[in-house]
Amino acid sequence: MRLLEVKEIILSEQLLELSTLRELEEKNARILGPFTLMERAGTAAADLVCHLHKSPCTVTVLCGPGNNGGDGYVCARALVERGYDVYCVQVAGKSPKEGTDAYKAKQMWEEIGGKTFEDPYNAPKSQVVIDAIFGIGLNKPLKGEYIDAVQWYNEREAVHVSLDIPTGLDSQTGQWIGSMPGCCSDVTITFLAGKPGLFTGIGQEVCGHVHTDNLGVSIPLSNINLVEPIDFKSVLAPRKLISSKKDFGRLGIIGGGKGTVGAALIAGAAALRMGAGSALVELVEENLVYDPGCPELMFREKIDFSEIDALVIGPGLGFSQKARQRLNEALDLQIPLIIDADALTMIAQDSELMSKTAQRSAHTVLTPHPGEAARLLKTTVKDVQSDRIMRAQEISVLTGTVAVLKGNGTVIAQKSGVTWINPTGTAGLATAGSGDALCGMMGAMFAQKFDFVSAILSSIYLHGAVSENIECGLLAGDIAPSAVHILQNLRMDVKKNGLKQLSELSCHQRIATHNFYSA
Repeated sequence: MRLLEVKEIILSEQLLELSTLRELEEKNARILGPFTLMERAGTAAADLVCHLHKSPCTVTVLCGPGNNGGDGYVCARALVERGYDVYCVQVAGKSPKEGTDAYKAKQMWEEIGGKTFEDPYNAPKSQVVIDAIFGIGLNKPLKGEYIDAVQWYNEREAVHVSLDIPTGLDSQTGQWIGSMPGCCSDVTITFLAGKPGLFTGIGQEVCGHVHTDNLGVSIPLSNINLVEPIDFKSVLAPRKLISSKKDFGRLGIIGGGKGTVGAALIAGAAALRMGAGSALVELVEENLVYDPGCPELMFREKIDFSEIDALVIGPGLGFSQKARQRLNEALDLQIPLIIDADALTMIAQDSELMSKTAQRSAHTVLTPHPGEAARLLKTTVKDVQSDRIMRAQEISVLTGTVAVLKGNGTVIAQKSGVTWINPTGTAGLATAGSGDALCGMMGAMFAQKFDFVSAILSSIYLHGAVSENIECGLLAGDIAPSAVHILQNLRMDVKKNGLKQLSELSCHQRIATHNFYSA
């Protein structure tokens, strides 16, 4: 795939772990011959640079001693052939080992007269700087001259491009390896397949826009995937013209403890916006019969579970005895159940409730933020954030549910091990009630009887997509109306062009055209 082309959507993007990537590299090296993958990777990187800065300019490539550095030398040679003024830096003065593909790449660079420095501060000022120091194989903290090279890279007023993965970033966890930060880039071109760490933790922040090039290699199926519209294709089908509100289900919402009524109301309004036929709200501590902000909501002193198709419990629920009783009763239901907020805390603190959660046979989704996840696992927030994918999987196994670990790069984990990472979302979602809106949106999808995976992934993807290009000022009440607009655009596009020609690309596939990208 090349930059800014509409991708033919067949499957969601596979995210490969380190061991699988190594096996794939070795297999294709045997099939294609030595050096082929490195030549393709470096050429793909050069193609990207030419797109970002269309007229020839000065480029500096930081090259490490391994294969990532070899990709850098190939990229440098390809750019010179296209008229760019290119310099390489042999970071820490370490040359690739003789006999390796990286060594061959450096030799070929020198054969065309390429100039190499050992200190980046001696290189000319450049419009583009390329990080080819370390790729996915780095397993120890940076030190010495490598830290100096990273600092030089981050300080440049230039377009920053990382090859495969920003140096210093763990390809699995999306966290820095060690205490020192690594390279922070505007664009990352990743080879063969995406890596989980590019899309969760701090990965999204330090990678910039991510472009995947499979280098012409067939990519195996993986248990970790990136959420894309193809994953919820049933949601993208247009509604039947002959239908009624009964066809779109009834969602129950239990929450609204003393002083926290708004959480349940936000969830209810979001559910109606996302297409639920009706929403019934039970406030455990307060007594409302009418919401002037959303008069379509129906209030019940106590919801009759027989009249609903799905249930959300937790938004603003509180910790009263009545709240615990209703949670206990909800766990006995044979309808889809979404558990959030205070209900999660009660489950974490009560072994009986935890056991009942794990024994449920109906669909169950837990939506913890890192703090709630830490309580469920009896650990710390720091530990949760250190490996978000693993912790989400642990919650899923512990509770027998689908665990939705919210945050930058929301992780969705099934107890089978199948996991998704959501690429949409910004800091704009860090606003009161955002999680309540997500619960209501997800509940609406279940009430409409969409399949289990589509109901979960569509609501999370759309919830995140609302905040694109918004850093602040987004209210929780704004989320669902905006999500409906995005959903409707997707549905119209599918109706017009079919699933394989979705013009609305996933966020990770978009490369923004900034002014500094052009000469």
